[in-house]
Amino acid sequence: MNTINRTQRLCAYSLLVSTMILSSGCSDSSGESSREQLSFNTAPTFSSTANTSASAQQPYSYTPTSEDIDGDSLSYQAQTLPSWLSFENNVLAGTPSTTHIGEHDVVLVVSDGKLSTTQNFTVTVALASNAKAWTMTWSDEFNGTTLDSQHWQVETGDGSQYGLIGWGNNELQWYQEENITVADGKLIITAQEQQTNNYNYTSGRMKSEAKVDVTYGRIEASVKAPYGQGLWSAFWMLPTNSQYGGWASGGEIDIMELFSLTTDQKVLGTIHYGMAWPLNRSAGGQHSLNVTDAFHLYAVEWEQDEIRWYVDDVHYATVSSDTWWSYYYENSELGYVSKPAAPFDQDFHLLLNLAVGGNLPGSPDAQTQFPTVMEVDYVRVYQCDSASQTGVGCVTNVNAAATIAAPSDVHIANYPLFIDKAQDITWHINDETVSRGLTAAIAWDNDGAISLSEVDIGGEHNTVLEISTSNMGNMAISATDKEAFALFGMGSSAEPWKLHAGELKFDLFINSANTTADSNILIKMDSGWPALGEKVIPVNTLKMDQWNRVSVPINELLATPGQQPLDMNAVVNLFVMEFSGAAHVQLDNIALVCGHKDSGGCGINPPKVEIEGEQITVFDDAVNADIWTNGIGAWDTITGADYFDGQSNNHVTWSTVDSDDADRGKVLEIGFSGNGADGLLYFQSAQPIDVSDYQNGALIFDIKVLDYAQTTSGISYKIDCIFPCTTGDQVLGVIADNQWQTITVPVTDLVNFGLNPKSVNTGLVIYPTWGDQQGVTLQIDNVRWEKSTSTDTPPPSSSNGLMIYDGTIAPTWELWDCCSGATVEQVQSDDSNYATVAQYTFNSTPTVAGIMSSASYDASTLSNGTLEFDLKVLSQPTDNSGDWLIKVEGITAQVFAELKLSQSQEGIAPQQDQWQHYTFALSELEAAGLNLSAVKIIMIFPTWGTGDGAVYQLDNVQFSTP
Repeated sequence: MNTINRTQRLCAYSLLVSTMILSSGCSDSSGESSREQLSFNTAPTFSSTANTSASAQQPYSYTPTSEDIDGDSLSYQAQTLPSWLSFENNVLAGTPSTTHIGEHDVVLVVSDGKLSTTQNFTVTVALASNAKAWTMTWSDEFNGTTLDSQHWQVETGDGSQYGLIGWGNNELQWYQEENITVADGKLIITAQEQQTNNYNYTSGRMKSEAKVDVTYGRIEASVKAPYGQGLWSAFWMLPTNSQYGGWASGGEIDIMELFSLTTDQKVLGTIHYGMAWPLNRSAGGQHSLNVTDAFHLYAVEWEQDEIRWYVDDVHYATVSSDTWWSYYYENSELGYVSKPAAPFDQDFHLLLNLAVGGNLPGSPDAQTQFPTVMEVDYVRVYQCDSASQTGVGCVTNVNAAATIAAPSDVHIANYPLFIDKAQDITWHINDETVSRGLTAAIAWDNDGAISLSEVDIGGEHNTVLEISTSNMGNMAISATDKEAFALFGMGSSAEPWKLHAGELKFDLFINSANTTADSNILIKMDSGWPALGEKVIPVNTLKMDQWNRVSVPINELLATPGQQPLDMNAVVNLFVMEFSGAAHVQLDNIALVCGHKDSGGCGINPPKVEIEGEQITVFDDAVNADIWTNGIGAWDTITGADYFDGQSNNHVTWSTVDSDDADRGKVLEIGFSGNGADGLLYFQSAQPIDVSDYQNGALIFDIKVLDYAQTTSGISYKIDCIFPCTTGDQVLGVIADNQWQTITVPVTDLVNFGLNPKSVNTGLVIYPTWGDQQGVTLQIDNVRWEKSTSTDTPPPSSSNGLMIYDGTIAPTWELWDCCSGATVEQVQSDDSNYATVAQYTFNSTPTVAGIMSSASYDASTLSNGTLEFDLKVLSQPTDNSGDWLIKVEGITAQVFAELKLSQSQEGIAPQQDQWQHYTFALSELEAAGLNLSAVKIIMIFPTWGTGDGAVYQLDNVQFSTP
């Protein structure tokens, strides 16, 4: 039997309650005693009662206090907070908006470092009980017999005086003063079916610009709108002397828009904001109402941080300053900027008009009756006297069910090129960093005239680039691997009028003693000389002997090409500085910066992923994340953003499930909710994938539609190749109804649809057809790209070229006009060297015209091929501000090349009354953006919107080889 010897300890304990100290005295078996003192910790407690009430648009605060019996030092933190509250320096504070009306949970924590206690409470936000009344500051009751010219100005014409033919919306009317009258206490705008100035309709439009301008307030009008397809009634506002650029970075407030008024009548309230078109955004809401039965009251309440829309005092939509923003070009020093309250913190004026036709309502039909009228009983403007500088303090009517716009902001990408040294361009992909090094070097030394060195000048600039030249020369920043960069979302040389927001920014110091005062500095970006864009900066416009901060918009580079246009898909030199004379300068903080309305909408593409093997797997039991590194994502019209959580409450949901076919294993099940949105699902890579080696193969996937619900349009798909490159929507129709079906799409078809096979970034985009996808559930499996398949692919086009038109039109081709802006006919030439020719006569409706095929033509097999034609201009356009252009387009409008006719090999613009031959190398068209393997349209036209009066004849149009 084992025994354990242990020392016996006899202890006596005493408790001192007030200090929570436990003392003990102990003696062991030998009689020796010891004494020790043990301390206990108590958790702190909140001693304050939380403030649980808040008023919308008024400051809220609560400072918690606590007690700790141990006297320990305490710290606080917020565990749960609504977005409108912050917790700093032990103060909970914020100002809720009307969109925050309701209950908000708050959890605060106090801690002594070891123990903690929480305080849980709910803050209820309600309308303020002390709201002030609106005060009317202006009105027009239309009690006279004529329009009051002190308040209103009538706008006439088709918008061409502003460079907006069709008023920017392809509207079908000509506005004239006589269509606006005042009678019986009402303003009457009459739309008539009446031909004038090459338009078939007339109507009226008026504005209060510089007569009645408003910043903040309640703006309302009592309006009775006309009924009928193709009629577009509007009461709206535009900025007066916009501080933030043109449309839509300067903003627009649509108080009321009504169009296509058939059985489903709605009033729309919208703001437009963001960036210059085409990167503008909009937000707002709509309200169902029989709007044509009587007069209705349409209003907005516009405050510093909020705009609310009302119909007959029913609040139906709210947009706050968390949603709107403006990203605009301030000047050549600051470049692109965004200010917190812009653009809805400046004067706006009122507009009323009744349009006929246009992008939104479409054209009138046989049931649309003319003449028809829009009647206005009154227009009134109110201000809130309690806070005229902000417009806040008078709201009394808020509907908790009103549509609230989601927050949004500009997305900015910044690529440093030189800061103390040439930088690396980096991309973070799947927790890894991919980079390409840059180098700054002399590009053109002009026989040794120019030198470049890195110099440490200390101070805030440290190491800078120092450039000296006795006579011209240039330097450039390019990749150390000598390969080109693909830039996206910053514009295109083919469409320089579509403004984007890229810029080159740098610091520049000019030594006046060694720089020719009347010389120029040229900033360039190039795709290999002579394909470039440039901006000329006179030296005498810059500060001498001190640092300048300079911004050069990429828009200006694209609009000022060299002998060939800059190709943004193949930029060799990201930054070039060239001198027209002697110069001594220093450079620092060089960067390429871009802004975009969408996350990831602009930037520099990472290096391509090179693929080996006979197959690229996209999904087989799981997504192939080694290649499709972004995984599975979705987008829908309600969120307006990409998301990658398939189990959210969004319109598109997905999960990997066991198939009811055991041989399949796991499949991807995708659901599209019935919430009224449209959406899509995709497999995406952060890097472009080069599938050029798969052009004889196919995209293949299996699909099974479990439930079509009430939809009838079927399934669609597309493939994207870095925005804006895409195949476009391809409709499969009603397929795979409750059974598995394999879909095989030849890659040649995808290329014909517009795919650039060298930069594929989505392995598949799948969705029920847009506008008809409520409640659909489907499964997909075995998504892959195969290098070769048994699928027959179209034979290549003849390597001998194609005569498209020589008095006779080739099969599948036709003479064509896009927009009813030109008369197209065949006539007999008065020149004995020509017989039957095509003739195009342009009118005032903007258009492009030429020759189009119903099937694409593959010109990629034409070795050293050219596109050639004979052209005779019988009449130049009335507006001579534009150029004569050629545009060659593929299956989709996103894939094209556009050049001036003067950029042909002959190098001359069209002269009147003489036949001229034009030659364009296919390689030049390809460099300008055309996919030679899928040519569908050849267009020849004056610059968009300037064609009125132009007449030309065309003959001998052909693709040819030497």
